[in-house]
Amino acid sequence: MATARIGGIDIYYETHGEGTPFLFIHGGYGGAATTLAPRPHEIVDLLPRDRFRTIVYDRRNAFRSGYTDDHYDLEALAAEAVGLLDFLKIDKAIVCGSSAGGPIALQIACTRPERVIALCLPNTSAFLANPERPVGKQRLDWIEQAKREGDRAVFAARAAALREPPPLPANPRPDDAPRIERLKTLLAKATDNELMRYSTGELRNYEAYAGWDFTPRLSELTMPVCVIHGTADNTVPFAWGEAVHKAIAHSEFYPIEGADHGVLSYAPAADVLRTWCGKVCEKPEN
Repeated sequence: MATARIGGIDIYYETHGEGTPFLFIHGGYGGAATTLAPRPHEIVDLLPRDRFRTIVYDRRNAFRSGYTDDHYDLEALAAEAVGLLDFLKIDKAIVCGSSAGGPIALQIACTRPERVIALCLPNTSAFLANPERPVGKQRLDWIEQAKREGDRAVFAARAAALREPPPLPANPRPDDAPRIERLKTLLAKATDNELMRYSTGELRNYEAYAGWDFTPRLSELTMPVCVIHGTADNTVPFAWGEAVHKAIAHSEFYPIEGADHGVLSYAPAADVLRTWCGKVCEKPEN
């Protein structure tokens, strides 16, 4: 297990292969399920290891990285990712932000474009915390409740749901069912204090995204951009991914027919990413 101390937090990371750096920023918001039974980062087997150095890490308050109840914003999460590149002595990388990793990738691309060779945005949005989506509204309500009543009040409202494992993903891997069974056992054994810690970490991540809408800044991006989105995405609407593409005039858009969320787990999307990364590496950098 490798960790880097970044921004006062122990950040878990892995690197695989040699060649052009490819930084993958995972989705999700952390919490009990991802921490007790983390899934391996499947992206590490997607790109050829003789051409790409794939870097994966767990964001703060998620998976195997450190937890904190400090308040922070999306800029802090972007600084965390760039801090990892600094720690690894990498000047620039292809940056791929999947789902909740997308806004972090966009923040890096908008504010530190010199660190980004190219930008890939699978199943994400420029305004992921949009309250038009019921889940977005619910998260904002929890943030406001925590401000009024404290973190423990939010935990009390969520405690029963936090002990329930998530359903199988739409495109499950062979190890998903046993992982969820293991998670069910671990959640039942977890103490309230442990679950409170995970709940607060997840809440801080929700708060970090609140109000961040990159739509007005998308036209500023000049690096190669690839947008990949499943047409049957039930988590981040397909129209939201399409809107990102339309706002970035030079971006390439790849709709994956019938794919749900977690689009890179579908073979056609994985093929798209491999091919696109290959093309990016063949082009001379400006």
